[in-house]
Amino acid sequence: MFTDDMERLGVKTRPVHILVSKESGARSRDDIVCHRSAAELPPRSLIYVNRDVLVTSPALTFLHLATVDLHKKQQRTVEELAMIGLELCGTYLLDDSWDGLTNTAKPLTSVEQIARVLDAMPGAPGIVLAREALELVGDGSNSPMESVLCALLTWPRRLGGYALGPVSLNHRVSTADGDRYVDVAFPGHKVGLEYKGRKFHAIEQAGRDDRRQNKLVGSGWTILNVWYEDIVEEHLYNQLVADVARAMGIRLRIRSGGFDARRNVLRMQLIPAFKRYAAALAR
Repeated sequence: MFTDDMERLGVKTRPVHILVSKESGARSRDDIVCHRSAAELPPRSLIYVNRDVLVTSPALTFLHLATVDLHKKQQRTVEELAMIGLELCGTYLLDDSWDGLTNTAKPLTSVEQIARVLDAMPGAPGIVLAREALELVGDGSNSPMESVLCALLTWPRRLGGYALGPVSLNHRVSTADGDRYVDVAFPGHKVGLEYKGRKFHAIEQAGRDDRRQNKLVGSGWTILNVWYEDIVEEHLYNQLVADVARAMGIRLRIRSGGFDARRNVLRMQLIPAFKRYAAALAR
C-alpha cells in the first residue's frame, strides 16, 4: 500500500524519508527512513499535498538536510548544504527524474523564511550546520551557474572563496528604458556579471544581450561577461577574478598559505555539477 501511495504521488526515488513523532513505534527499512521529531514544529512547516499526505516546507527541509543522513551514515558539508539553499531560494530546480533543470516563476522559500524556522528550533539536530550554511545563501539565483559564480567569488576564504563582498542575485537596476536585471551584482561597486554560457550564442540572442548590457552601462554600471570557459579553465578563471577585483577597485592580497588548496577544493566540488547542467542547457 505504501509503494502504491508513493507512485500515485509521483515519488520515484528511494528511500522515502518520513517524519514521525518521537513516540512513534515506526522503524526504518531499506525503502523508508524514519526521522523522529522531538521539537514542536513552527507554524506553516507542513504543506498539504492532499488530505492524507503532508510534506515538510522547503524551509524546514533545509534544516532536515543538515542532519546526519541515516541512510548514508554521513553528514552534508556546509558547501553542499549552502548550494541546496541557493537552489531553494532561487528560481530553478535540479531534478534528474525530470529533465535535469527546471525554472520556476517564484522561489520555493527565502533566506528570511529559513532563518525564522531555525530561530524557532534552536535545539534541533543539525541546527549549527544549517545556520553556518545559511550565511552563505542569497535569494534570487536563476540558475546553477549563477549560484556557482556567487560561491566562488563571495564565499569566505576559509572555504576557498574570494570574499569579494555583498552580492545580489538577479539584481534589479532602473534604467531610462525600464528595469533591467543583472545575474550577479555587487551593488556597492555597481559591478555586475552576466553569464553567457558557451561561446556559441545565436546572433539574435547576442544582439539582445548586447543592447540590454548597453542600458546597464548607460546607467553607470560596469558589466563583465562570463563564459563557461571562464569558470572551468584555470587560467581564464584566474583572469576573471582579477578582472572583477579590478572593476571593483579591490586589490587582492591573500596571505594565507593554504588558500590555493582551499580554492582548488571548492572548484573541484562545484565544477562537476556546473559542467553537467551547462551541457544539458547546450543540448
